[in-house]
Amino acid sequence: MKKNLTCLFAGALSLCITTSFAQNVAINEDGSAPNPNAILDVKSFTKGVLIPRVSTAGRLAIPNTKGLMVYDTTTSLFWYNTGTAWQSFSQGATGWLLTGNSGTDTTNFIGTTDNKPLLVKVNNLLSGRIDPKKNNTMWGYNAGPLMTDSILPDSAGHVRGVSNTALGAYALSVNLYGESNTATGFRSLKQNTYGIGNTANGFNALMNNVSGWENTAIGTRTLASNTTGDINTGIGTDVLSANTTGGFNMAAGYAALSSNISGFQNTAIGAKAMALHKLGNFNTAIGASALASDINGTNNTALGAAANVSKDSLTNATAVGAGAIVNASNKVRIGNSAVTVIEGQVPFTTPSDGRFKYHVQEDVKGIDFIMQLRPVTYQFDVKRFDDQQRHSSGDASSINNVIQASYNEAAAIRRSGFIAQEVEKAADASGYNFSGIIKPKTEQEHYSLSYESFVVPLVKAVQEQQKIIAAQNQKIAGLQQDIQTLAALKQQVAELNQLVQSIKQTK
Repeated sequence: MKKNLTCLFAGALSLCITTSFAQNVAINEDGSAPNPNAILDVKSFTKGVLIPRVSTAGRLAIPNTKGLMVYDTTTSLFWYNTGTAWQSFSQGATGWLLTGNSGTDTTNFIGTTDNKPLLVKVNNLLSGRIDPKKNNTMWGYNAGPLMTDSILPDSAGHVRGVSNTALGAYALSVNLYGESNTATGFRSLKQNTYGIGNTANGFNALMNNVSGWENTAIGTRTLASNTTGDINTGIGTDVLSANTTGGFNMAAGYAALSSNISGFQNTAIGAKAMALHKLGNFNTAIGASALASDINGTNNTALGAAANVSKDSLTNATAVGAGAIVNASNKVRIGNSAVTVIEGQVPFTTPSDGRFKYHVQEDVKGIDFIMQLRPVTYQFDVKRFDDQQRHSSGDASSINNVIQASYNEAAAIRRSGFIAQEVEKAADASGYNFSGIIKPKTEQEHYSLSYESFVVPLVKAVQEQQKIIAAQNQKIAGLQQDIQTLAALKQQVAELNQLVQSIKQTK
């Protein structure tokens, strides 16, 4: 094959153009022949190809010529002509552009066309996964990296690790067998491996859960320590944050039940409600700082802001009302000491069915007990009383102005009643085991009186008085009969005297 070689010299650079009879053209620096498959073969180690540069106006002035290419200096884009119009290379590109895209539809989309997961990586770490086989969805740096599309059966052969959703860095990041979990937030459900049906929404929510089932955590660090506890619900920051094995708990409000470890079936609603509780079960606290002093108590109930127990480990104690403090197990306290009236449309009743009473004895003391009582009027230092209760419970919360005004009103009331210690002495002196005295079991507890219990000894006293009255009435009736007999005798004597006088006169 004949070749014509033309060498052009530009400064120190030698540019060789080689032309063959087959119309192949090579432009290079080393004199190599053109590639036989290319009509033009350009090669350089230091230079590029500069195509025509025109403005948008100049480009549009060129007649439509299919395949014609220019660089538009106005748009800073390469354009080519389709034969009927100009189109930029970015418009005709099939890749997903960093500067934005248009025309997405069921034909033009980002994704897959087979049954393989769609993956996104950041720093070469899995950070997005949509899995059509196992219905898993993960989005976030290193979220769910172990949830592959392989089918992993558990020890019983059951296919697990399906239907999970993770949105957040490290969310569900070690999950293998857990299913139907939803994790939203940094490190939410991070350690979950076997847990099923959990929902975590928030920074570190349920982050240490391994196998706990059906827990719901909404809030920063909520249920963060839970490992195996089941069916807990936490709403708010640091709610149930120390719980590890406890189950069936419900808490809502900042730090509610935040110290609970293994307690079951507790309910705490309100900021710091049951915040110190750890182990006890079946407690209910509703109100800010309600049951705040309880740690290991069971079956306790507190309704109202700062409603509380005076000491830990009480059982079946109930405090109702803001600031109400109950100081003993199996006791109900209604209201704080500032309360002046407890009202109801009907009176309280006590079950009194004879079918359930046994060891019935008639040993109630009446007059002997009642006569030793000293009825008095008095005023009660309600604030001092509540302060003592709060000191016992460790609650140092301040008294607001509204409560202080109520204290003043309650302390001003002139009350009628008895002094419990005196009632206790009267009962002891009369040998009466009187149920109306509630005696303190510790120095921190106080005396109380059940005034309705006084009805029974009063009834007994009335009965005893009635017996005395009946006996006296019988004596009086006898004396009246004697008087009537004496009057009749006196009449007879008078008649005899009159008869005697008549006889004397006739003589």
